Amino acid sequence: MVSCVIKGELLTTKEAQRRHQYYDELALQGRFSSALLVVREHLPSGKACLRLNIDATRIGNIARFVNHSCDGGNLSTKLVRSSGALFPRLCFFASKDIPVDEELTFSYGEIRKRSKGLPCFCNSPSCVGTLPSEDT
Repeated sequence: MVSCVIKGELLTTKEAQRRHQYYDELALQGRFSSALLVVREHLPSGKACLRLNIDATRIGNIARFVNHSCDGGNLSTKLVRSSGALFPRLCFFASKDIPVDEELTFSYGEIRKRSKGLPCFCNSPSCVGTLPSEDT
């Protein structure tokens, strides 16, 4: 089983929005690829949502190089809580047996609010052509 925790800077929502806009401008020029993730954890009551903004672009680990796949990929993500930790950790787990040399991929999400999103190059049969995104 593959498992890995993504590491990066924990940002405020305001800073995440600023970086998202800046990173998209660079990416549209073909000079940049970011690793900014927005993770939402809906609490059991349904009345609240914990939002984590993780930027692994400059400070992170190997997990920042895992690519998107529109078909869901071969990894799944789970929020894992450790006793005493204030925030959960975003972890990757193998969702199936992964052959040697197969690219590791997961779905970045399903929200596609922006019509001018960044192009997706996953080449899966279910590729929709743009990466999942939102107006953070």
